[in-house]
Amino acid sequence: MEWDLLEKTTFWIDDIDLSKADLGQVAAVAAAALELPVKEVMVVDVRPGLVAFDILRRRVRAEAVAGKERVILQRLAELPGVTLGPGAAVHSEGVLGLIALEPEEAASVLAESATLARDIKQAVTRRAIVFASGAEVIAGKIKDTNSPYILAALERNGYQARFGGVLEDDLVAAANRLEGALEEGYGLVITTGGVGAEDKDFSVEAILRLDPEAHTPWILKFKPDYQRHHKEGVRIAVGQVGMTIMVALPGPHQEARLGCDRLLAGLEQGLAGGPLAEYIASALRERWRSVMKEGGHEHGLSSHCC
Repeated sequence: MEWDLLEKTTFWIDDIDLSKADLGQVAAVAAAALELPVKEVMVVDVRPGLVAFDILRRRVRAEAVAGKERVILQRLAELPGVTLGPGAAVHSEGVLGLIALEPEEAASVLAESATLARDIKQAVTRRAIVFASGAEVIAGKIKDTNSPYILAALERNGYQARFGGVLEDDLVAAANRLEGALEEGYGLVITTGGVGAEDKDFSVEAILRLDPEAHTPWILKFKPDYQRHHKEGVRIAVGQVGMTIMVALPGPHQEARLGCDRLLAGLEQGLAGGPLAEYIASALRERWRSVMKEGGHEHGLSSHCC
């Protein structure tokens, strides 16, 4: 289990004095006690009766931190040039304050935290929000048939789902809406439309803005004409920030339905990241190939909701 330090990365020891001590060794001993690489802990302040440390990472393993005060103090006391007084103790204003717990108390806190984390994860992963996209939908020129289908499918699969509205044809605005969904604690965020090759399509890019390592497999590719098509083709996206999975599906109704069904089936199988993205994309590619064999022209794949 990992804890986010939330910018509170400093801890300090009081009732401690140094005399010609090697600060590198002092930092190394603290790092070893916290099961961190030596390079990720440094001494940042030395004053009479006080030594302060900073951890150069944002997340730490809970088990490596809680209840480690005794270990840190014992190892420091063994170093040349380090003297600990009877009141020596470790302090921090944030999560690192749990270093000072007694080992038995730390074990109890870790057990309770693990149970709470599981409960929160289960609750978050079953909260979903669905966004449509496009000026045509906002203007009422196109009926959004995708969102009702996806919302119903989510609810059948045990999700608490709600409609989040329509994303504008603007990258920053779309990314801000998706980021808002993350902050509201949704575990699954789905968009439909805006995944095509037109210069107004931004759903994939909005997810990439929040997760630069999101998986974005191609559904079909073609040479841009820089009139209607400004990108190389149509793709979907599967990204993740914390516990939240973000998915951009195509807009045409049949593709949105197919993508939704594959998404839910993939999640049920425990797929995530690249495997989940490819599981969805492979079905959409097969549908596109079938349409083309039949002589159809579903370039609507690059459009918004329909």
